[in-house]
Amino acid sequence: MEMISSPLIIGASLVGIGFLTGLSGALIPGPLFAFVISDTLKKGALSGPLAIIGHISFECPLIVAVVVLGLELMRSYFSHFEALIYVIGSLALILIASLIIKEARTKAKGSPQIEEGRRTEIRAAKYNNPILGGFILTAFNPSFIPWWIGIGFPVLFSGFQQLALTGIILVTLGHFLSDFAWYSFVSFSFAKGKNFFVGKRYEWTMLVIAAFLIVLGIWFFVKGVGVGATG
Repeated sequence: MEMISSPLIIGASLVGIGFLTGLSGALIPGPLFAFVISDTLKKGALSGPLAIIGHISFECPLIVAVVVLGLELMRSYFSHFEALIYVIGSLALILIASLIIKEARTKAKGSPQIEEGRRTEIRAAKYNNPILGGFILTAFNPSFIPWWIGIGFPVLFSGFQQLALTGIILVTLGHFLSDFAWYSFVSFSFAKGKNFFVGKRYEWTMLVIAAFLIVLGIWFFVKGVGVGATG
């Protein structure tokens, strides 16, 4: 990636990395998944996009705080921890990929989204506003902080190295687009009475994302080891 000199190509690649790493969290069924499905069955296809507005409303201020508080740190001191960050990020990516592969193999025969939605329908029903539901289920999601520490922040740091603040913005944009695209599709498909990602389609989608995360994890690891060796 460092050999690519065009800012336009670098920028597009950062949006793509943000998008695909964002899918690593979005594709695994969880509380927000379940809420979107349950709310969609009651209110229609807009539940997904509205829930992501709530999700981003919680996520965006945290990213801004990291950038505002940490930008000077990145410029001046953070290079001392560059190798460690990349190695931790690589291990987190490979761990997430292994969990996605396990998820794909164990649940491809059924419809995990529907099952998860039914199990949490009563709990999700108390959030009458999908924006509020997206905000609360993000704030109290136990995997939110570990994902950002292990994957999100190393990806932001990679964007910063490529295009400084613009790189962080592009990675974040790709991440938000992945959330909007995926949850909008899920909400629309369930509103129409169709669950597209079942069986082999679900399995292959998960495996493709896992393969990308493994490749990115290897790249992070090699980069981290290289930085540590020259540092």
